[in-house]
Amino acid sequence: KRQDGAVAMEMQPLKSAEGGDTADGPGTRPRGGPKKEKSVLQAKLTQLAVQIGKAGLAMSAVTVIILVLYFVIETFVVQGRPWVAECAPVYVQYWVKFFIIGVTVLVVAVPEGLPLAVTISLAYSVK
Repeated sequence: KRQDGAVAMEMQPLKSAEGGDTADGPGTRPRGGPKKEKSVLQAKLTQLAVQIGKAGLAMSAVTVIILVLYFVIETFVVQGRPWVAECAPVYVQYWVKFFIIGVTVLVVAVPEGLPLAVTISLAYSVK
């Protein structure tokens, strides 16, 4: 206090709109707020969802490879047709169709697998 009764104020650092200090020194929060820790169930779900995604990707790749091999063996080996340059666009159409089927398998496998991951994780966490 001063003699005239006024109170001296300390200078405080400015606060940002998020409520944290604007300085990025030690002891300040990251801009995203406090980092939430995952529970055991969330960690297992994340791990299982990643595994299902990888399995879906592998199955779609296997599907495309099998379809292409079946087409090539059936057309050129079993039926004995020669490779004709004029028919190349038709062959490419078949291969694009096989690729689209593989992408469809991948797109269907991942969302269908996520409820499965939740069910399996809940079943194991209850035990």
